[in-house]
Amino acid sequence: MNKLQKMISLTAIVALGTTLVQPGEYAAADQVNNREVVTLDSGAAAKTGLNLYVDSAGSDSSGDGSKSKPFATLTAARDAIRALHGDLPAGGVTVWVKGGEYELSNFELTAEDSGTADKPIMYRTYSGEQVTLTNGVHIDTSDWKPLGKDAAARVHPDVYADDLYELDVQKLGLQHIHHFSGGTSFTEQWGIIDLIADGVRQPISQWPNPGESVNKHRKGWTTANGSADAKSFYYGEGGIPENGDTTDTLDLDGTNRAARWQKSLESGHPLYLKGFWRTVWSPITSSVQHIDTKHHVITLKDIPDGGMGSKWSKAVEDYRSSTSAAKSGQTGQSLAAQTTPPSEDDALHDNDTSSKSYLVYKDGGAAQTMTLKEEQSNDSLLETKPSSPEKDAEENTPVKLTDKGAELSSLPSANQESTKETTKAAADNSSVTSDAYGSVQDDVYSSTNSVSDDVYDSGYIAKIRAPYRIGTGTEEWQALNYLDEIDQPGEWALDFKDKKLYYYPKGNLKDLNMIIADDENPVVSLNNASHIQLIGFTIEGSMGNGIELKNTDHITLAGNTLRNLGNGGVLDVGGKNNLLQSNDIYETGGFGISMNSAGDRKKLIPANSRVTNNHIHNVGELTHLEPLLVRDSVGIQFDHNLLHDVPKDAVRYVYSNNLTFEYNEVHNTSLIEGDTGAFYTAQDWASYGNVLRYNFIHHNKRSNGFYSDGADSGDNYHYNIIQGSTKGILLNGHDNIATNNLVIDSNMIQVDQRGDSKSHGVNSIFADQLREMNPGSNPWANYGKVLQDTYGYDHDLWSSILDPNWHPEYPNGTKMTDNMLVNTPDVVVPKVGDVKVANNDSISNVSDAGFYDYNKMDLRTDNAKILAKFPNLNDVFPKIGLQKDEYRIRVLTREETRGLSNH
Repeated sequence: MNKLQKMISLTAIVALGTTLVQPGEYAAADQVNNREVVTLDSGAAAKTGLNLYVDSAGSDSSGDGSKSKPFATLTAARDAIRALHGDLPAGGVTVWVKGGEYELSNFELTAEDSGTADKPIMYRTYSGEQVTLTNGVHIDTSDWKPLGKDAAARVHPDVYADDLYELDVQKLGLQHIHHFSGGTSFTEQWGIIDLIADGVRQPISQWPNPGESVNKHRKGWTTANGSADAKSFYYGEGGIPENGDTTDTLDLDGTNRAARWQKSLESGHPLYLKGFWRTVWSPITSSVQHIDTKHHVITLKDIPDGGMGSKWSKAVEDYRSSTSAAKSGQTGQSLAAQTTPPSEDDALHDNDTSSKSYLVYKDGGAAQTMTLKEEQSNDSLLETKPSSPEKDAEENTPVKLTDKGAELSSLPSANQESTKETTKAAADNSSVTSDAYGSVQDDVYSSTNSVSDDVYDSGYIAKIRAPYRIGTGTEEWQALNYLDEIDQPGEWALDFKDKKLYYYPKGNLKDLNMIIADDENPVVSLNNASHIQLIGFTIEGSMGNGIELKNTDHITLAGNTLRNLGNGGVLDVGGKNNLLQSNDIYETGGFGISMNSAGDRKKLIPANSRVTNNHIHNVGELTHLEPLLVRDSVGIQFDHNLLHDVPKDAVRYVYSNNLTFEYNEVHNTSLIEGDTGAFYTAQDWASYGNVLRYNFIHHNKRSNGFYSDGADSGDNYHYNIIQGSTKGILLNGHDNIATNNLVIDSNMIQVDQRGDSKSHGVNSIFADQLREMNPGSNPWANYGKVLQDTYGYDHDLWSSILDPNWHPEYPNGTKMTDNMLVNTPDVVVPKVGDVKVANNDSISNVSDAGFYDYNKMDLRTDNAKILAKFPNLNDVFPKIGLQKDEYRIRVLTREETRGLSNH
């Protein structure tokens, strides 16, 4: 696996680790409370040849599995079926599980536990009874103690220390208490215990609090005030952020926060910050090395990938003069030994390295040429604005910082690509000296704010010699897991030095049922098993995943509730013919459902699995992963799922073919991260044949609707409804086709061009990925012909894509045709590439569209212009989203899921 593939291999999908609760400004919204609204049931009873019974009040030693003498555990029932040695009765076996809570480390089913097509094995709950499977550790009330003297001295000034309690987690023998599994700098590998009270995950301490806006910043976040060096930033005065705001937000509330943190840090209590140090996606959690209260500087232990400072801010031209290197006589020292390799964080969010000139189509005709400039908005999103070449040139000029620290001067802009190569060479060659970094500027999206030359004289002596950027002043960050910041009931923190958990309970601690997740095993795992059904269970309390399927066949997971899980809900690796139906998944640390290596992509053998009618929301609360993740798979159907209130994309699919997404509903995505899509894919010239149709995206203002990022190819978007998105449809790569979609109240739809001949040419990683499929031989050769006949490509697959004369760096073969735009003014396309934009129609305002009830999101209409583009809209629309079936006995309204507003 090459480096780029590793980067987007979604390693956190299979990582068994927990992270912290990360409710941002919008994720702090009230969640759907499925504990009060019953939506699922275990369904109708099927007649089987043998019925076994499990009751927590039963006995494994004296019970025989009969209704009068039930087993006490699922394990005993499983072993009784194993004892049949495959001689199953006609109709199979049903294991009936009585309501109650069942504690187990891992309930594992293997090949010897399999049924057959006509004799399946079914584990199911009694209808109407809640059965909870958990591998959490119950905590006795007597284990909680008052705070010790040292801990009490660290309590937030606004909190009475006697309201907090401590738990000696080392004495209890808990394992995941010593450090984060991700080390001192990471995005997804957390791996510490989690705390659950009365079935609700308790929030790890955070500053600012989720509902707190500091200095008018986004709730739950503050911002850096400019970079001090490659791994340091100003929290108060002294920096030169491009927005000019140097407010000391740490000490704004008068609690002497910076000094308190400094004292605790110097006493050996690790402090971690989570920040968007360079990009608006994939925030990095970093350990703090030092707090300098004199100069208002916080220094991290590690350099963030790409260096400190937003990638949209000005690069520091001569960073050597702005650090202690020149002053300490270290200028001859090898730079490579002190720097990290150049960042690859742009790989999933490419920048257009070619001309920024685009055509804008209005009402079906070319109206003007414009330049798009990507900027961070107040919501950490991207806006598209016209810009002048003169202004761009001025803004792209690097900044030079001199030894004096107060003097700034502008130098001519360095060549972008040569600078990238220089950076890479320095990282790969330890003999490269500091002179190799005469200029650092790896993108052209800089802020529009000018840099003042009279605010840099901070007197701070930098700690590191490495490239960085000035910083826009919008780089968001927050502090996590610190006793010093527990100031709201429910918050807790794990202290790695003390080996104690500190907790501020809601209500009387003695009345709470406390569970700690410390087991990284899944609650239920099925390995090489087949023809097994798991129906009606509530699964929670794991530090890892709820259910793991590995190399399974004909597995049914239906009517289950998966919640309070440190990593994901359901992980399916190498599965085929599996059915995931009508499950509710929420309050997970990472993903909802993840499908990996399903089918055989190289042989184009479909998995024939289906993910249908699942309600997945408020996931990614610990690490920012998606409700639906798909990787390296072929032939899976995703339909009628409802996905909402998530930190980034709702659906991410990569390196996959012949996926079908239809009748899914998505709202309120990208509640924390930026530059996302409700449906997002990227980076593969071979990912042809995916179909996205009859999906409904709405109230999605902080995200694009359908987003095929750089180099993605062969996706087909037909008859979808996209409302209230940043860009309703944003396409890159080859042969992406968007037809007959209804786009409402969005900024635009766009075909973008993100690559040049070097990064996206025939010698690129994307070309290599296509060659790995042996496209000149079957089945891929024939597959190309089928695709060409099906979708009408006007070039040969795959030879043209691998031909430099075809210019594969352009978005050739991409089409935006026959779409209907309502209050969505523009269709934007680049001036290079074989791109077709035709027959798109528009209605200037929503009221003229005649929707039946726009406020309630009933988008049926009798408008002739809309129905000309989307003839069966009124039949399709009621079928989108969740549907009643034997397991989903109630469908929540959009009002109940808060799907009628942005939040």
